[in-house]
Amino acid sequence: MSLLIIPDALRILIAVVGILSLAGLSLLAYILFVRPVLVARAENDHPPPRAGFSFEIIIDRSSRSRRVSAGQVDSDINTRLNGIREDHLVLEFEKERELEEYEISVIPGGPLLYRQPHAKKLEFIKSAETLDSRELIGDSAVFRLATEVKDSRALQYVEFILQSSFFINQYGEEKMRFTLLLNNIFPSLDLNSRDKNGVYSFGKVRTESSDEEAEEENEEESQE
Repeated sequence: MSLLIIPDALRILIAVVGILSLAGLSLLAYILFVRPVLVARAENDHPPPRAGFSFEIIIDRSSRSRRVSAGQVDSDINTRLNGIREDHLVLEFEKERELEEYEISVIPGGPLLYRQPHAKKLEFIKSAETLDSRELIGDSAVFRLATEVKDSRALQYVEFILQSSFFINQYGEEKMRFTLLLNNIFPSLDLNSRDKNGVYSFGKVRTESSDEEAEEENEEESQE
């Protein structure tokens, strides 16, 4: 019975292939499992986006459509605020085939106040409405994602503003860029209210009486 003799070069090749396979599997496991967990944990360890945060929206020239959502922790824009629902606000952009014009569907997934461009006041909407991108030229649309409503008035909300502008892309084409700007968190954000899931609560509404009480407490402390 003869022994199988494996050449040194073949042994080295098998070892190299094994190492590369192991490295490839490790990289794949990192991309599919480890990195998403690290990204989610890093996001949860930071406070929610503040007023001034902006999300840029450019519709791909081939697909001609895009869906953008704002919600709590599982949307394109995560407010990480208690009471905000997932997909609380959904915007669906559909581009005209030959023109740089868009039809925008505004879809509420929770209590939503909406002010159309050139309108004077916000109104609650319960079903989808459409908006033409031309209406955004020189004006903006306003969305208030409400968590607490009383007498048809939002007591707690996150306010976004949708704006548009034009730019020249790498193909020399004039394209429209949309920007969803976080304008306000009302009444405020309580940074000490973070729960184990990284979700925060709204702050309390300050009234004149509470301001007076705070001033009296400050005066008593200063006298002591």
